[in-house]
Amino acid sequence: MKYNYFNAILISCCLILFCSHSVFAMTLQQAKQQGLVGEAKNGFIAAVKPSNNTAVTHLINTVNKHRKETFQTISQSHDLPLNIIKQRAYHKAIEKTQVGNFYQNNQGSWQKK
Repeated sequence: MKYNYFNAILISCCLILFCSHSVFAMTLQQAKQQGLVGEAKNGFIAAVKPSNNTAVTHLINTVNKHRKETFQTISQSHDLPLNIIKQRAYHKAIEKTQVGNFYQNNQGSWQKK
């Protein structure tokens, strides 16, 4: 009886861990600190170096989707062109970028702050 109870708990724990991708999800700040992503000059984030890391790709896509929606909302509500909003977001992101993290300079090269 103890054996079956123990197995049930073990299986439940494994299922929770494997089914919950958020447990293993990387945060934007972690990815920046590891030098995997940086602030791109277009207002979005991008991979600093090409990578096949699916967690990083997922993070980039998720963050950029949210940013795109936010940029469009601000553009419409303030009656400003989208490229102006992206440019302002880029400059604000550079200001907030922590020392040691990457951003693209105006020429498109990655630079460490």
